[in-house]
Amino acid sequence: MAARLIFLGGKGGVGKSTISALLSLAYARAGKRVLLVSFDPAHNQRDIFQRDLGDSPVECFPGLRIVEPDPKAWTEKYLRDIEKQMRSAYRYLTAINIDKYFGVIRYSPGLDEFAMSLMFRTILRDIADTDILVFDMPPTALALRFFAAPSLSAVWAERLIELRKTILDRKQMITRVTLGKTEVESDRVLRHLEHEVERYHEQQALLCSERSSIIVVMNTDAPSIREAKRIFGELQELGMTPRHVILNHRVPDNGNRTLPDDITVALSIPFSPTPLLGVEALNDWLDTHADSLPLDRVESG
Repeated sequence: MAARLIFLGGKGGVGKSTISALLSLAYARAGKRVLLVSFDPAHNQRDIFQRDLGDSPVECFPGLRIVEPDPKAWTEKYLRDIEKQMRSAYRYLTAINIDKYFGVIRYSPGLDEFAMSLMFRTILRDIADTDILVFDMPPTALALRFFAAPSLSAVWAERLIELRKTILDRKQMITRVTLGKTEVESDRVLRHLEHEVERYHEQQALLCSERSSIIVVMNTDAPSIREAKRIFGELQELGMTPRHVILNHRVPDNGNRTLPDDITVALSIPFSPTPLLGVEALNDWLDTHADSLPLDRVESG
């Protein structure tokens, strides 16, 4: 995959969606083919661009397409996939009416981030004509769970593989198929788990690669600063290092705000006295403040 991935995260309300829109439009104006993906359940991009958006990409400016997947619909799809896998793997349990247990899965923790992972993998399958993917991320808690999901899920699935192999070995439930002199072990559940582990490792490697950039958007208020520090700390524990901090001045600077010494701001977005709604308003801002969003600094380490 040649496309570059840019994730914009931060505390709810700091202006991630507006910065995502400006950055995506700036890339499109520079001749890049951009896909802006809204993972924020608030779906602010439709308000910012004043267009109806959904699961299918909509071109809102030459070279800029936007998609706003429905989290609930993808959660339902994830649940259907789990049900299908269970039915396929445990056909022998239909005699005890396994159907009545499917409803319990809906209350399983982690559904939101797994649905996001499914959305993420699906989007990556069809980006051959895309240079830049910009992800408008949800508020911190869910965004961090999304970033943590591949590594944690891989560990969990690997333990399940060990358990499955133990069960199959002790109960001799592996179907052995002889191909000439080669004996092949076949178990549907085991194969599925091994495939999932491979996918989790691939996703984790992509998120940690130089191709992916995580940018933290913050304001100058104390809660926003604390949230930015938390994001940095937790992502570093996952082997990911945010590339930049963007300081978004959502209100006029009164001159009394100072940032801690351990916060280094790469980009500073000036306050806009008028709402940045619609492509015309976004373009006007970029025409006036092009130096505030230099793309070479966004991509640099």
